[in-house]
Amino acid sequence: MKNLTKIGTMLLLIGFPVLFSSFLMPSNEGWRGSNRDGKVTGFEVQQNWPGILNKIWQVPVGLGDASPVLADGKLFLHTRRDGSEVALCIEAATGKTVWEKINNPAPEVTGGAASHPGPRSTPAIAGGMVYNVGASGYITCRNAQTGDLIWETDQYTKEVPQFFVSCSPLIADNKCIIHLNGKENGVLVAFDLKTGKEVWKLPGEAATYSSPVVMPKFKDMIVVQGENNLLGVSLESGKLLWKFPTPGETRFYNSSTPVIIDDKIVIAGQGKGTKLIRIQKTGTEYLAEELWNNTDFGVSFNTPVFRDGLIFGNEARFGYLFCLDAQNGITQWADTTKLNRFASILDLGAAMVSLPATGNLIFFSPGRNKFESLMAYKVADTDVYAHPVFKNKHIFIKDKEHLTCWELK
Repeated sequence: MKNLTKIGTMLLLIGFPVLFSSFLMPSNEGWRGSNRDGKVTGFEVQQNWPGILNKIWQVPVGLGDASPVLADGKLFLHTRRDGSEVALCIEAATGKTVWEKINNPAPEVTGGAASHPGPRSTPAIAGGMVYNVGASGYITCRNAQTGDLIWETDQYTKEVPQFFVSCSPLIADNKCIIHLNGKENGVLVAFDLKTGKEVWKLPGEAATYSSPVVMPKFKDMIVVQGENNLLGVSLESGKLLWKFPTPGETRFYNSSTPVIIDDKIVIAGQGKGTKLIRIQKTGTEYLAEELWNNTDFGVSFNTPVFRDGLIFGNEARFGYLFCLDAQNGITQWADTTKLNRFASILDLGAAMVSLPATGNLIFFSPGRNKFESLMAYKVADTDVYAHPVFKNKHIFIKDKEHLTCWELK
């Protein structure tokens, strides 16, 4: 096992161009935003949409499906370049590389995943550090300002899920929490943020392609989607608190991240539609109870978004946009345009946005009564599997090998 520790000095952020000054924000970002809910703040939704987008810059960054993360005026990426998995830091205003560091030799990605040879796990940024997980489960922690290595471990690289490691690290309670290994020896592991030392681990649930989330309603709980079960786990100790069965159908792989609504959880991606379950605590015991199950609309490689009592997503087989009532699961509307089952969906406040793998960025109304398209733009000529990033009037798109900054103008 390799487990290296190097504690470095964190550098203070210094000036950026005025155009991008409002990119400055606390560094606590990662998969689907700081709260993992797909909600975006600080993007200027248009009253009158321009006919085209203005391309500000485009740079080659390497292969991979991991989403870029914006923090402190910089974009952090994890990609594959020249046979290695690399961590990248790019200035958001200009596209210039701030630093680039090799994390580890890239694993040979085989089988059905071979067409996706790069990392899938989105970086996490917290406390001036950036955490990356490679396609084999190789983990690195680096100084976000300099790229200097703080710690790394290859302890969980001997086994991977069928389509390789996709879980994005959760940063909570001074821990970096990741679902690792694969079908036979799946294990949820909490590492100390600063040292990489294991704080706790919970074996027994096959790892899949979802990412864990905090459930704030309960003071000591994270929710983890495994291959066959949804788990409630103690954030402090790693103890299993409850388990709810979520077996998938053939060709569905539990890739959707759980969506938290107070004491309830939206689960989808098993090929059996979308469910809402409620967690109740009596004394020291927890009960997971199914409230409804919409068997018509589920998701595949897509995580739904909750807003204003509604659940929005891209349908599991053909990527149709749909809307469900979160209270009872009744379908409110479903569009008939085929998109792609690989898709991302985000809440921009005044509008919703979906980015299917086709590279067509679709803005639509968050209304209950019908699907209402607002505008669509072609933002990539190659397949897109990463989430877009939005700030001010700027949109950052990671396609197969490039990162592009577009501007609404």
